[in-house]
Amino acid sequence: MISHFILAHPIYPIRHINLDKHVIYSLIVLKNMSIVQIQPALLFDSNIYLVLGSEKTAMIDTGTGFAVDQTVKSVKNVLNKRSLDYVFITHCHYDHVGGLGTIIKEFSPKKVFAGKKDAVPLREGNSEPTLGVKFGGTIKPMDITNFDEGDKINLGKHTLVAIDTPGHTAGSISIIDEVTRALFSGDTVFVDGVGNTTYPTGSAVMMIESLKKLENIGFNGFYPGHGPVVNNGGLEFVKKGLRSMGV
Repeated sequence: MISHFILAHPIYPIRHINLDKHVIYSLIVLKNMSIVQIQPALLFDSNIYLVLGSEKTAMIDTGTGFAVDQTVKSVKNVLNKRSLDYVFITHCHYDHVGGLGTIIKEFSPKKVFAGKKDAVPLREGNSEPTLGVKFGGTIKPMDITNFDEGDKINLGKHTLVAIDTPGHTAGSISIIDEVTRALFSGDTVFVDGVGNTTYPTGSAVMMIESLKKLENIGFNGFYPGHGPVVNNGGLEFVKKGLRSMGV
């Protein structure tokens, strides 16, 4: 069984679900930026986010792709004829990247970004470190651009910045918006706990260091790779994550 969580505790999700012609997504508007959460099509899919800037748009993670038609329909509905300019992958696991091939085919983004170390198996189409084999899927080689610590992409009126947060994988990244201080944490930390560090290239030591880094960057809205999101007070969950790691 694929397990992403080390610690779990009950919390009510903050979401607004729109069932419009069976297109399922939630819309959260945060200051000058719209963040649209595409609801996971399957229980073990990652969260998928669209960030709608004034000039450009971006997707963060793509899910497994096992129900990708529903995801594509939802994304087209939200984009409303705008192009999808960029895709960001928080780490190389299949539940976050399995749908990437179809997303590239359907939307032709200008670039796809991932952390340097996790970009390698995606370029190679390696289904072992990406956990494609465990999920029953395969990864085909893809063109991936490194998104390293401090790299920035301006979407118009706000800027997405890379934070290296290894632990769940060696190349895991989180992404923070400089304007709204919204954090997309991938599988580093969730409302429910922290990411599993027992997979290939995972490290509990690196996870603790990454959580300490996130504890000190100053953020508000919290958008993890799985589970509920919160509009403010996200730092609380990083602190809880550190406690769960014995820190």
